[in-house]
Amino acid sequence: MVAGTPKPKQRALGYLRISDKKQIEGESKHTQKEAILKYAEANNIKIVRWFFDEAKSGKNTEREQLQELLKTAIKMKGTIDFVIVYKMNRASRHLDSYIIGMRSVLAAKGIKVRSATETFDDSPMGNFMENLYVMVGQLDNENKRDVTTDNMVRLAKQGYWQHKPLRGYKMVKIKNSEGKDRPSMAKSVEAEQVTKILLRYNRGDIRQAELCRYATSIGFLGLNGKQITQEVAKKMIKQPVYAGYVCDKFTNYDLFQGKHEGLISPEVYEQNQIILKSKNKDYLLGLKHEKINNMYPLRRFMKCVGCGKYMTACAPSNSPRYFCARPSCRGTGSIMASTAHERFEQLLTEIEPKPSTLRLMKELLKRQSVKELGNINQDIAELRDKLDNLATLRTNTIKKFISGQISEQDKQEVIDSLDVEKLELSDELNSLEQQQTISEANIEYALNFMGNVAKQWSDASLSLKQTFQNLIFPAGFTLDIKNDKFIINEISPLYAVISDVSEAISAKNSTMVTSRRIELRLPG
Repeated sequence: MVAGTPKPKQRALGYLRISDKKQIEGESKHTQKEAILKYAEANNIKIVRWFFDEAKSGKNTEREQLQELLKTAIKMKGTIDFVIVYKMNRASRHLDSYIIGMRSVLAAKGIKVRSATETFDDSPMGNFMENLYVMVGQLDNENKRDVTTDNMVRLAKQGYWQHKPLRGYKMVKIKNSEGKDRPSMAKSVEAEQVTKILLRYNRGDIRQAELCRYATSIGFLGLNGKQITQEVAKKMIKQPVYAGYVCDKFTNYDLFQGKHEGLISPEVYEQNQIILKSKNKDYLLGLKHEKINNMYPLRRFMKCVGCGKYMTACAPSNSPRYFCARPSCRGTGSIMASTAHERFEQLLTEIEPKPSTLRLMKELLKRQSVKELGNINQDIAELRDKLDNLATLRTNTIKKFISGQISEQDKQEVIDSLDVEKLELSDELNSLEQQQTISEANIEYALNFMGNVAKQWSDASLSLKQTFQNLIFPAGFTLDIKNDKFIINEISPLYAVISDVSEAISAKNSTMVTSRRIELRLPG
């Protein structure tokens, strides 16, 4: 080269990236381009083409214009010397992604990356600094992510909703105590339908498949316009947000009171969870495994006279028995389960609910009847509306036939279909109207049954037996097997011993032992 001849310009591709519109005032497209041009001029480099990614994240290299830049660089191999960016964090904010997705691709074609505002070269220290600038961007991203996550956790625990709205809600902005807008939800046009579906399930007499059909009958369909699936119905039932809570990954799935209004009460939500579990076969199998056997309802309730602790039970030689297995109580004996149950039922024949308890039961039954009647009345009203709509459709179909808009065959097909639907609805309506008759006699029958304490316990399921016996005798009772008697130390204030036994108990310094060997040690 002749002395004094200008050094030929090197060639480069310029790359610009703006991550979001907020950045326009700081590292705008104009600012970045101006800095790159200044660097190129100072280093005798000509920018032959520009690439610009707008509103793109720097977490990876999967960006449209960056990929276009890499393709261009490969095609122009031998004619491009550099790719110049404003800062290394404009190239990438993730070191692994930068090395694999950008630098190695360019290096294979003899192209180097340079920053217009950061100094490094091809020396080992320069390579270190190049990586360091990218890592600084990565660290900044991770810090921002942590700060953002912390803010979202704080907002969630304050009751603000930061996700897409659930069916039945729409997104709104509400003011916090400082007057700043915060995200929440308000009821949408689907709110009433969602409430109806969850309240219908709350009655406990409907399966999820039937609930899906019920949702369709009130016009609530899936986003695809078809009937919702059982999985969708189950998610709706399990969603605490509908009870006015915020529960998500930001709250660690703990419940926090939300700023939005619930579509159902927390009580209804809790009841629905119980109903959902009671219909879950796997849950019930686990429950049966954990609870005591149906053969031994008095286990963990009946106490040993020797140590005062609960007895256990087993069936040696297929002979179910209660006994105390503790070494210190080996001489206390055992008793056949059937005999123990017979004795316990004999005890219950001498117990009856107090008059105040029966009055309370009667009031509760009446309230429950009114609640059930309200549900049935609502269903009846909906069925009658459907029947009215069918009648209107039938009339309109006949009018269309008379005016010549449809053929005789079309008319008949529509009317036949409507008549079949009418028959099905009429049968359902008739069934509900029969249930609508709730008489005082039914309530009196229930109260008479409640008065027969022994019959109640005998006919109950295992879980009800346990609940019932613990209700009447909250401290349990002691069984003296050798002397063949039960010893009762406490009875619920809701129940009382019948009069002749009560009088014997009230006698000074007396204990009463019935002919059935049941001793009641109760306060006089």
